[in-house]
Amino acid sequence: MSDPAFAQWFEAVWSDREDRAFKELFGDLGKGVYTAGPSAYQRYGKQPHPGWLNHGVFACPPNPTRTTWLYVTSGLSNPWNLDQPGQDPSGFSGLGFELAIETPQPASWAVQLLHNLMAYQLLVAVGTYEDQDLLEYGNRVPLGGSIAPEFDSAIRWLLVEPPKHYPASFQLASGRVDVFHLVGATDAEVELARQTDQDMLVALLRTGGAWPHTDAARKSLR
Repeated sequence: MSDPAFAQWFEAVWSDREDRAFKELFGDLGKGVYTAGPSAYQRYGKQPHPGWLNHGVFACPPNPTRTTWLYVTSGLSNPWNLDQPGQDPSGFSGLGFELAIETPQPASWAVQLLHNLMAYQLLVAVGTYEDQDLLEYGNRVPLGGSIAPEFDSAIRWLLVEPPKHYPASFQLASGRVDVFHLVGATDAEVELARQTDQDMLVALLRTGGAWPHTDAARKSLR
């Protein structure tokens, strides 16, 4: 990014996401961005691109329209793949998405969870794992254990869904960005989705009050 004009444009896109788009969607962005350090990548045995260390997570407190805390990544939609100002030919900015998760109360595990997911997606994007694809709506992500490291939570999966309670996408000068809203699920709940479909599981979570937020302390609805 040696071209000063492109660097200035790139920074303007980044600022527009955080200062306009995120504040329109999520309100107060909290105390600032929690950047992901090298450890988020070293857990996969990899070294990060230096620019990735500026990526992070905002912890957005409740506001008049939302009683929950909302955690959202910032950086996956950076247009690193462009070399001049303008929209990406794909129509999407960067990886084309950011990740969000809601919790009933402040959750110490949420920032680290998003750091890890963000790091993995960036590694997938640059071809580190040739057999893996980037996340899409409708995916079910296995966590390999409790979502909360401090206790044995029944939540061991994440559903990747479009949000219904705030806009599911926003536009930047570099292209469109979707918000992948993550909602926790248990082993038994995911088994229901396997036997039927994910829409059935989403309906169960909505009925049971386990949507759109993720309560790590809740019991399984199945």
